[in-house]
Formats: sequence, C-alpha cells, structure tokens
Amino acid sequence: MSGRNYIGIIVFAFIILALSYINYFTAIASNYGDTLLKLIQASVIIMLAYLVNSLIENIIGKQVHDTKNRYTLRKVVSVIITLLAAGAIMIVFLKETTTLIVAYGILSAGVVITLQDVFRSFAGGIVILFSRTFQAGDRIQVGDCYGDVLDINYFHTTLMEIREWVDGDQYTGRILTMPNSFVLDSTVKNYTRDFSFIWDEVTIILSPESDWKKSRDIALQTTNSLIEDYVEHSKKELASMERKYMFTSYDVDTKIFLFVESDRIEMHLRYVVDTKQRRYVNDLLTQGLLDAFATEPDIIIGSISSIEITKMP
Repeated sequence: MSGRNYIGIIVFAFIILALSYINYFTAIASNYGDTLLKLIQASVIIMLAYLVNSLIENIIGKQVHDTKNRYTLRKVVSVIITLLAAGAIMIVFLKETTTLIVAYGILSAGVVITLQDVFRSFAGGIVILFSRTFQAGDRIQVGDCYGDVLDINYFHTTLMEIREWVDGDQYTGRILTMPNSFVLDSTVKNYTRDFSFIWDEVTIILSPESDWKKSRDIALQTTNSLIEDYVEHSKKELASMERKYMFTSYDVDTKIFLFVESDRIEMHLRYVVDTKQRRYVNDLLTQGLLDAFATEPDIIIGSISSIEITKMP
C-alpha cells in the first residue's frame, strides 16, 4: 500500500482508540455510552472498508494493465465497498428493521442509477462471455460500426474498423472501443461465427446483341476456377451448421441471374467467398472476366448508350 493509505489507517485507528478511551475510562460513558459504542463500531467498519478497498486497488493495479479497465474496476470496487460499509453502519445505528430496509434500498438505488452505464457494460461483458455472441477474430456489425474484434474485456469491446470511406470491407486503420452494453439492446451481425463465408455478386452489363449464352458459360467457368476452394470449404461448414441449427443447406455453387432492360442485358453473378477476402476475389474475378471477354468479338461489355466507350477490342 502507498504511504497515503497507511496514514488513513493510522488516523482511523487513532479515532477508534480515542473513542474507546472516552467510553471505558471517563465519566462521559455513563451518559453517552450507547452512542460512543456505536461510533466505535462505525469507525471500525469504515477502517476495515478503507483497508479492503486499498488492498483490492493494489491488486487491480498489479494485475490489470489497461488504463481504462483499471480505472473502471477501481471505481466499481470502491462503490460496492462503500455501499456495503454504509449498509453496515445503518445496521449499527438503526434498530428498526423496516427503517433499515428502506434506507438501504434508497442508497442502493442511488448507486445503481449513478453507475448504471458501468453496470450495464459489465452485464454485457458477462453475456458476451457466456453466450459467445462473438469472440476475438470475428467480423461483426453493430449499428453503423463494422470491424474485426481485437479484444473483449470486462467493460469494452475493441474493433479494427472496416468500411466507412474505404470500399470492399477493408480496414480504415481506426480502432473502435464500444461499451459492452450494446449487446443488451442492439442486433449483433456476425460475419464469421459458424460460417466464415458470404455470398457476393458481380454485375456484368452486356449490349443486347451480345451472345449472352456464351457470356454466361465463360463467366461460370472463370468464376468456378477461382473460387473452387471456397466452395468446398463452405459446403463443409454448412454441413456442420445443419447439426447445430434447424437449417436447410443452401446451394453454394456459382449462379447467374439474367435481367433484361431496353438497352442492355444484366448478368448478376452470385458466388461464395471468404468474408475477409471479398475485395481481393472480386478484383481477381473482374480481371479474369475482362480478359476472357476480350477475346470474344460477339460479346460486348456495356449498354447501347455506352457501346462506343466500353466495347472490348
């Protein structure tokens, strides 16, 4: 303990000794003996609470290295010990049980209201720990916040942010620190829990006179050659999910859906990909499709209004 803590204990010990001397060795005790005894007991309670709080603060200071967590834990411990000490002092001074319960209830309610955010964050941490809503390494979304979970502690969850001004689910470089209370009243979208893949789409615009059947076959062949491993692993994870959830397996094979407009044909290429490789695979796939279509004179990328600009050589 620090020198300040030692001084505080010495002061309380001196007060206890002084009150004890007055109570047992002076004539004052005959008139105020009951009151003096209560003061001695209250002083002992305060000194014990001060001692316990100092010891726990020292332990927290040695074991908890994060500044925010250390401050929050010390604050919570101090409040709890103060609440217990105040309750014990009430027991000493208040003899009527009903009065004691009412006073203790009012004090407890005041403390809870004052520190409701702290208690909610701590409760949220307990929920995360036991429900395993997410864990370190998962990619999650909470409201407008997206990121990979870096750390989960008693009161806060730390994320490495993605999106915002950066496209393709890539990192922005910012660290997000969120109080764990969000898990109590917000929807947590987990991109990687139990199933670490997502479905992504690439839209291909063709001119109306393009050979759409050949385009479809080329797109399917190019895509399947790039994502073969993803399809295989995603099927295994889906099979595992069937044993855990009431779940009917989705078809993870690559699909193409056509949509015809007056001046174009839209091909929506749907494929499965690792959550954290989305932009990388999208780029590889786009390059592969452009290279494949470039050798086909009967496939024109673009709509009628943009044929002169986007027609492949």
